[in-house]
Amino acid sequence: MLAFFTRLPFGKKVVYTEKKFIEGLWTFPFTGSVIGAFLTLPYLIIGIDSAFRGVIVILTYLFLTGGIHLDGLADSCDGLFSNRSKTRVLEIMKDSHIGTFGVIALILYFLCFYVGAIKVAWLWLLMMPFVGKSLGYISAGFSRYARDDIGMGYLFINQITRKHSLIYFTLLIIIIMSTLGIYGLFALCGAILAMLYLMNLTKKVIGGQTGDTVGMTIEISQIAFLLGGVLFS
Repeated sequence: MLAFFTRLPFGKKVVYTEKKFIEGLWTFPFTGSVIGAFLTLPYLIIGIDSAFRGVIVILTYLFLTGGIHLDGLADSCDGLFSNRSKTRVLEIMKDSHIGTFGVIALILYFLCFYVGAIKVAWLWLLMMPFVGKSLGYISAGFSRYARDDIGMGYLFINQITRKHSLIYFTLLIIIIMSTLGIYGLFALCGAILAMLYLMNLTKKVIGGQTGDTVGMTIEISQIAFLLGGVLFS
């Protein structure tokens, strides 16, 4: 999972196969914990409430992830908000070109990320990617695959069951309560509401989820959690 979903130097040591991908899915939320650990490093180098620190945190996130889910965020927004038929929406989401809604989504995403990165304590940034990937994982367990082809999103969505999702939902609540207390739980509720809205939207427009929409869910829910940290911390 680290080799596939991050730019950490494991790719040359781990050869990708569908079997390995499926066997490793249970660890997917914890790749967020590794990313979160790296996001806390700017606090050790740069002072608290530093505007420059916000930039470094975002650059660190981009370097570690390669923007893998941001592509899904932009593509999903281009398609879902195009007000077209299901078939056309799926075509738009597969198009490599970015459209107006995708640009707007990325601008708003980075604005919110920057505000959160300069306002919250380091523990919120540690938990942020774990929350996002956990909720992306959970949403996949309660969704069906929306495309006819069998791609990476198919492997992800069809292998995660509701039982898996409920286990990780319980684990997520326990971890957030243990690390951030009641305010963390309030922020998590905001992230869960964002996840539920996106699940309902994708079901209504395309009848389920794809790899792109799971990526969108990860990014938006973790930013919702981070903004909750701004409000409650």
